[in-house]
Amino acid sequence: MNKIANVLILFFLIGCSSVEEIDMSNSSYVFEKQNIVSFIKDSKKYNAELNPPLNNLNNFNAKSNNLSNSKVSFPLKKIWDINTDQKIEDTNPLFPEPIFILSSIYLINSNGQLLKVNSNNGKIVWKNNIFEDPENAIIGPPSIAGEYISKDVINIYIHSGNNELFSVNGITGKVNWKRTFKLPFRGGITFFEKQILLSDYVGDVFSINSNDGKINWKTSLSTDYNSVYTLARPIIAKDKVIVPGTGGSFFVLSLMSGKIIWSDNISSRSQLPKVFHTGDIVGNPIYFEGIVYVVSQSGYTSAFDIETAEKIWTLPIGGIETPILSGKTIFIIGNMGILVAVDRFTGEVRWQNKYESKINVDSYFSDEAIAIYKAPLLADSKLLFPDHYGNIRILDADKGIEMDILSIGKLAISPIAVNKKIFFLRADGKLLAYE
Repeated sequence: MNKIANVLILFFLIGCSSVEEIDMSNSSYVFEKQNIVSFIKDSKKYNAELNPPLNNLNNFNAKSNNLSNSKVSFPLKKIWDINTDQKIEDTNPLFPEPIFILSSIYLINSNGQLLKVNSNNGKIVWKNNIFEDPENAIIGPPSIAGEYISKDVINIYIHSGNNELFSVNGITGKVNWKRTFKLPFRGGITFFEKQILLSDYVGDVFSINSNDGKINWKTSLSTDYNSVYTLARPIIAKDKVIVPGTGGSFFVLSLMSGKIIWSDNISSRSQLPKVFHTGDIVGNPIYFEGIVYVVSQSGYTSAFDIETAEKIWTLPIGGIETPILSGKTIFIIGNMGILVAVDRFTGEVRWQNKYESKINVDSYFSDEAIAIYKAPLLADSKLLFPDHYGNIRILDADKGIEMDILSIGKLAISPIAVNKKIFFLRADGKLLAYE
């Protein structure tokens, strides 16, 4: 019996965890209108009060630029592209997000190859086979994180999308150590101060010593047999770890011991298309200045005080992508084509845009499908919002008004801004750099 079947049987034996239902009596049906989001009202506070654009040089963990207003110059021009030897398909539905250290890009592809790429010219420095048999990524893709010690000492940490964890020399590409675990990993890796943090498919959370791969601590959390694959990873909040979970649950743990400090659930199984019924948190939580922001796939976005666990505000809008936060505004791409800019302190909506929720509606040749959008990127105080067809809408972040459009091709992940450049990884495996 293969590993995927074993995992599915294990989920069946565990059963479904309980889910707290949230009162929807004062909310309207989310998808009843095409032009507006009917359950929220604009506050007309159009000034997003963003932080000034800054140049971020490194991304050590996936989506670690989601708290940045990145510095770039418009208009954008393509400077290079390369083929990363992978593509989105049924057995490989998600790509791991690359990381950036100094002038290098580190990317693990679906064939088990680790690529080191010069971000200035797109030249491949080296390509090493890390996984001998990556099988398929249907239960979850590989994940990658990095550690910078000096220009001569860089470590890359990778899990295989199954149950193998590697430390790789970022200068030479050689494996430092390898550890094999009992069950496949679920979600991404976070590296922080000599700890590798990650979860497996039965809800175990691990802190791993980055020097030798030995376990510092392990904490068992509840899980849902109906969980889906995800790239979401644990997030560090001072001396705590925020762990996204299944069924709309998330947990706040002690970084030192792994002890559960508090947890909550923000899922609703009501009024949603079937594809969103699992309620899993599949976008990274965000922590900023004492507040945790969490988006559930099936129903809600909520803000919590990290110390008291008090819920500060809740919006009845769910999503599958990690939001963007800068200054006093958080930008959320919700289910069914909803894009909102929200006052991060009060939950008031500054502006909202409604894009098409379905594709192939009038097609004779293709089945109707839900439109899935990638998260926007905030760069030069503008939002770069990818649509389903491969166009990048460039929006005024203050008002949500479209300023320009850039045709890139269908993306596999959200755009990434590093060192005054923007990188696009397409569904056909092409990595493009613009500046």
